[in-house]
Amino acid sequence: MIAIIGLRRFFWGIIAFLSVYLSIITFEYLSFKTDINFLLQKQAFVRDVWWMSAFYMHVTGSIVCLAVGPFLFIPSLRKKYLSLHRKLGKAYVFCVLCIASPSGLYMAFFANGGRLAQVGFTLLSLIWISTTYLAYQKIREKQIDAHKIWMIRSFALTFSAVMLRIWVPILSLDWGVPHATTIWLTAWLSWIPNIIVAELIIRWAKKTV
Repeated sequence: MIAIIGLRRFFWGIIAFLSVYLSIITFEYLSFKTDINFLLQKQAFVRDVWWMSAFYMHVTGSIVCLAVGPFLFIPSLRKKYLSLHRKLGKAYVFCVLCIASPSGLYMAFFANGGRLAQVGFTLLSLIWISTTYLAYQKIREKQIDAHKIWMIRSFALTFSAVMLRIWVPILSLDWGVPHATTIWLTAWLSWIPNIIVAELIIRWAKKTV
């Protein structure tokens, strides 16, 4: 049992570290430079007011979600500082539902990789909104266990931002796969495995109750 708890803490520690780390390095975009990283691939849109507005909304909202999300799952923090947990939770839900996901949905229609990539990111945004709203709804109804389950699913989709940046360099290696294929593959691999892992975590948690 001690080994399992230690492994779980180690796993969650990695998740938290990667989430917070990405939220920190993403601050670079708030310099409003248009010739850095991802924006170098989107030079055709850097003068588009609507696209750039959506981009900065998505970046800002995602920074908060990634920085706040991991701490919502720490039992000791939730028990000792319930008021703080609620405030962080409200910030997370607001940023997903009102900032990060709607702007991400708009940007999905302009994703690199063609129709397959656009569909992948569109589904990601829609399911992210749905799972987060259901998590919010369940806690409003005082269904704590259901709330936890939907929050796990929601954060699994939030973590797609991290996985996207992991999959891109992996798929960029010389695997003999066409470049166009690797682009749309990342749109799906960034979140589908996350959902699978989330469901495994939920099932494991139910068995250990």
